[in-house]
Amino acid sequence: MSVQPLKWVGFLVMLLAGCRSSDAVLSRKAFGTVYDTANEAQVTSGKLLPLLESWRDDAPVYAEPVAICSWEDGVSQWEIFFATNRASLGVSESDQREHFGNQPLTHAVYGRSEVTIPRRSRGVDAPTQPSKFVQLTGGSSQSASPEVLSTIDTALQISEADFVAGVRAQVERSRQRDVLIFVHGFNVDFDSSLSRAAQIALDMPFNGSVVAYSWPSQGGVQNYAADEPINKNSVAPFQQFLQTMRHGLPEDVKLHIMVHSMGNRIVLDALSKLPKPTGPPPITKLALMAPDVGLHDFQQWAPGVKQQCELVTLYASIHDAALIASKKLHGEQRAGDAHPPVIIEGIETVDCSAIDFTSLMGHSYYAANVDVLADLFMLIKRDQSASKRAHLKERKTADGSYWKWTATAPQDLWTWHFDHLATVATEASDSQLR
Repeated sequence: MSVQPLKWVGFLVMLLAGCRSSDAVLSRKAFGTVYDTANEAQVTSGKLLPLLESWRDDAPVYAEPVAICSWEDGVSQWEIFFATNRASLGVSESDQREHFGNQPLTHAVYGRSEVTIPRRSRGVDAPTQPSKFVQLTGGSSQSASPEVLSTIDTALQISEADFVAGVRAQVERSRQRDVLIFVHGFNVDFDSSLSRAAQIALDMPFNGSVVAYSWPSQGGVQNYAADEPINKNSVAPFQQFLQTMRHGLPEDVKLHIMVHSMGNRIVLDALSKLPKPTGPPPITKLALMAPDVGLHDFQQWAPGVKQQCELVTLYASIHDAALIASKKLHGEQRAGDAHPPVIIEGIETVDCSAIDFTSLMGHSYYAANVDVLADLFMLIKRDQSASKRAHLKERKTADGSYWKWTATAPQDLWTWHFDHLATVATEASDSQLR
């Protein structure tokens, strides 16, 4: 399809997406856990503490994130490790960091970055400071003020061995010995993939090691067609990265993958091609967010994917205008479109249609909606399947069951202090995240 028709499809779908209606009205749920790391010494002691007994199981879940290397007045700096099959554009003399563009590599390279996330409300996007060194073709300019922008303070390639050692060091400091791998979707540049990984870890919250995988999306709606073959050619480098993670980390480490939109094609294809594991599945949780994947491919890849994962969760919505446009373009329903919900045995499908979407396209709810963030926290950090998440209700069909959002997810409150970090302010009131 040419550029001009694709633009019109997207425009018309945005206008018509609201014609789909949801039959659910969310009931309100009470707040969930209230946790403060100031009490950890007491909670983790062997003494009986009647008023704090319920916090014992929360201590590892809400421990302060090991990937945060600086925290002051709600502004956090994160150590994010990354892998990418984008070609390097070199180290800029102006900011002394490495930049990566849109040219694809046939193999993965590795690196370490530091990302600063500004103080803001949970689920509110903080766009990445535009790079003066490289701009995506067709990329939009940022208009937000510097106070609410994420910044990439440093990003440099490192060897595969140093990458594995860095991730292992974070894992060894973590309570639950887990890693979150974030894979972005269409129209995301390298810097944004790093800041989004940090943002998700902060807002979920996730306190283990954080790794971003960035594939060379060309950027801009007009380059959607160009992204598809590049996306397909990124499967082998991503598979190489997965093998590095599996073989480089201890067997007891829990690997979680969270992937959005077109990135699902890379992850699902790569996982389906891995050899069948002889022991426990190497991936603990796989969260498929709004996958822009055709039903034929999804059904073909699903059996192999399930062999590699303890639990696969598919998040879908009837209001996702981007996937409605993709359906029009490809002539096939996308797996992330819940009209109707895609049901495959062994995969938990969650229909997010009833939640309050904050973006025009309804495609980025995985990071912009506090209910989805809370649900992901319960799935990944609390190890709760859909049947244990009370805001979801089972719906049975002739093809099987799926889970429908019927109430708001519990909204936990947590307070971190980071007294071990030299840059941290000591006032507890400045440390609360909501």
